Amino acid sequence: MEVFLHLVPAVFISFLQVMLSPVFWVVVLLVGFLHHRQAKMKESLFGAQDYMPWHNTVMSLFFGLVGGLVGSFIMVFFGISLTGAGIGYLWLVAVALLLINPRYLCFSYAGGLISIASILFGFPEVDVPQLMGLVAVLHMIEALLIFVSGHMGAVPIYTRNYRGQLVGGFNLQRFWPLPIIALTVIAQSSYSGSWFNMPDWWPLVKPAGDMENLMFLLLPVLAALGYSDVAITNSPQEKSRHSALLLAVYSISLLGLSIAASHYRQLSLIPALFAPVAHEFTIVLGQNRELKGKPIYIHPPKGIMVLETVRGSIGSQLGLDTRDIILTINGMEVNNKFQALEAMAVNGWWTEMEYRDSRTGEIRQGFIRKKVGEPLGVIFVPGPGDVANVKFNPENSFLSRIWPPKKDYQQSAP
Repeated sequence: MEVFLHLVPAVFISFLQVMLSPVFWVVVLLVGFLHHRQAKMKESLFGAQDYMPWHNTVMSLFFGLVGGLVGSFIMVFFGISLTGAGIGYLWLVAVALLLINPRYLCFSYAGGLISIASILFGFPEVDVPQLMGLVAVLHMIEALLIFVSGHMGAVPIYTRNYRGQLVGGFNLQRFWPLPIIALTVIAQSSYSGSWFNMPDWWPLVKPAGDMENLMFLLLPVLAALGYSDVAITNSPQEKSRHSALLLAVYSISLLGLSIAASHYRQLSLIPALFAPVAHEFTIVLGQNRELKGKPIYIHPPKGIMVLETVRGSIGSQLGLDTRDIILTINGMEVNNKFQALEAMAVNGWWTEMEYRDSRTGEIRQGFIRKKVGEPLGVIFVPGPGDVANVKFNPENSFLSRIWPPKKDYQQSAP
């Protein structure tokens, strides 16, 4: 392991080179633009203007740097090389899949199709274990990023589950700029610099050909990762952690298959098939869990449930949180948002409230002074008179086309 400690400074230097690239900061600006679109989405749906694009962009940058650094050491440790991985083909196929359906913009699908075509038809000529190992590491980094920050900046939505029930939920979307250090392979005769003598077991993902005359060089590259999901049966944090766990199991399994295929080339078809099929299975499993599970953001028999409070509003100052149930406002019972508006207008200078705390089940009271006409600043779960403002198509997937569902659930993608 001592040789890897000597490699650490070299990895850090290469990592800084990516960060100093103008292209990297163009990607950061693109991430900022996407977070700005999320802010506009929340404003258009509920009129709330508390989403902070700059804050979410800074957090995405920070976590992207951490994830990229972790991923760089994983790439070096396992010896995953971009040589022969067919990066150009990977992007072309990914863009083609994007035109079919935006949900298929994923290297698992693109890499799987390229690998299968390479094995069956000989074109494009790629090193399948290296390509699948690259896909596995990228998803491993994505799982880490989803676990620590996938819930941040969740946007409240109204949608319908597979039963047609109107429910509240959260749209989860995160984007991360990802500087990463990969490896490239050259012939020793073409390199005159110094190198490290690596242990005999390295690399774990072995490239094709004779390794005696090959040399690995660090290669700074730039990538970007995105995550999109919906939380209906769980909180955004619980949902993102569940998704991260599924993705971690998937990526570790794919990496193991890639290592095995690099040592026994006749096994290359296994990771090539596993990549798209298993990834689709995790997507379908997550969608079914949310759209077919028991929703938690629904209108209660008595009172009105909070979906989210606007930052700095009266509701947030009173201590209201997601899934709290407001029972009375200014002494008046409220069972829908219209009654809440009427109760708020009773007193122009203060607001009294009684609500049930979702965490403890206790009934709490609150009192706060306010300006005349100042709104409560609460987004409620959908109730009478509300409609779905985001629609999902959980059946639009590879697996569901093979095994169609019993119920006909026709809704368009967002």
